[in-house]
Amino acid sequence: MGKLIKYLSPILIAVSVALVFWCVFTTPEVPTVENATAVSSLLMWGYAIAAVAIVIAVLAAIWDLIQKPEGIKGTLFAGVAIIAIIVGAYFIANGHDYQILDIGNQTNFERGETVIADTSILVAYVAGAGAIISAIYSAISDALK
Repeated sequence: MGKLIKYLSPILIAVSVALVFWCVFTTPEVPTVENATAVSSLLMWGYAIAAVAIVIAVLAAIWDLIQKPEGIKGTLFAGVAIIAIIVGAYFIANGHDYQILDIGNQTNFERGETVIADTSILVAYVAGAGAIISAIYSAISDALK
């Protein structure tokens, strides 16, 4: 697994950097929906990378669980916590009644698209806060040892 990551990481980074440069240097001064191919490709690449990362994370967790079955309690707790965060974010997002402007089509996004986008943003906020709290806790606990 280490060799795969060792060789695959530079390739993925190179493709990402190439797409960023393509996006930056091919975007016209006045961007329009018709000229958004570079941005669209960059977004699709980001979605693909995120999907692959999620699949790898889940498979790695399952593989670790197969090798060390005593960690099932922690895995189940983490899974329930993730589901609870997503469901909570969905209910919070569904409770709002604002509309997001779709500039390209001069209209508003549909309700479902707005709820999914808001849910994703709320989950990202919780994940970011968790990462920050984890980093602070780790630094403090290492300093006190």
